[in-house]
Amino acid sequence: MTRSQCWRTDTCRRRSLVKNFRVETAAGAAILLSLLWVAPPATADEATPVDLLAAVAPADVAAAVATPLLAGSENTVAVDGLEVAVSEDAKDGVSLSVGAGQATIGLPFADEAGAGSSTEPGTVTYDNGNSTNSVVLVHDTGSVQVATVIDDAGAPTRYDYPIDLPDASSLILQDGGGASVIDDASGEVLGGFAAPWAKDATGEDVPTHYELNGQTLTQVVDHNSSFAYPVVADPTYQTYVSYLTKAQVVNMYNGLKGVSNACSLLPIPYPASIACLGLAPAAQVEKAYWNKWRLKVTYRTCGFNYCSSTSYTAVP
Repeated sequence: MTRSQCWRTDTCRRRSLVKNFRVETAAGAAILLSLLWVAPPATADEATPVDLLAAVAPADVAAAVATPLLAGSENTVAVDGLEVAVSEDAKDGVSLSVGAGQATIGLPFADEAGAGSSTEPGTVTYDNGNSTNSVVLVHDTGSVQVATVIDDAGAPTRYDYPIDLPDASSLILQDGGGASVIDDASGEVLGGFAAPWAKDATGEDVPTHYELNGQTLTQVVDHNSSFAYPVVADPTYQTYVSYLTKAQVVNMYNGLKGVSNACSLLPIPYPASIACLGLAPAAQVEKAYWNKWRLKVTYRTCGFNYCSSTSYTAVP
């Protein structure tokens, strides 16, 4: 039967209708599916180095100042009379006041690191391009933390921090594992790095220690594939000596008028002793006020997070 002959019969017409229905139904289904299809939800953003640090040391991230950093090419944060300066360029390091001068903490792999970015207030992250990130945190206590987030077992195990110190001061290792900045003339401790720590993603301790070569402090992190990554390693620097300006002395003197015996109590927790006007010993505040001097504030600690006190001395 020819096609023209077949077309005249009911059988052929039924075949054609069935065929057309199948084609049209398939096309319609495709259109319907395209209309009903909803794109799967976008994959959540990968955790930032600050997020990874917070998973291991949440209190450290929570202690970061609320100041947004890197609003311009450089940012300076004042915390209780101390100034901490950070920059988009890792080669600038982190500068902070130590005694009457400034100290600068250089960052590991700064020559290869990308531009700094700030994903959370009080933090700056630098991608070192070698499966590590340096995360700078400025704490509301005036301390500066430089954490390293290590992504995998192929990352370096040595992290150099070249330290540019004030004149007539030196960096020495302490028996407890930390390092201190010492005034060469008086032997006074101006500031120091707390004993280093390192933890893997499960919270397990990773062996770590400091080495000192001249004025370069190196944290050695003995990580390997037996640990869960990322590994977070941490040096934290705290300034022990700072100076309050003459204007701050005037404010403290005025504050003393409404304070009774509280100003003579020691130890006074740091930094409340600086931040809360009127808590410094009255005699030193009055001496500084009448002589138009500054106040030297010395923070003493007898162990990391064990005990602390603050003393004040009127100085020209």
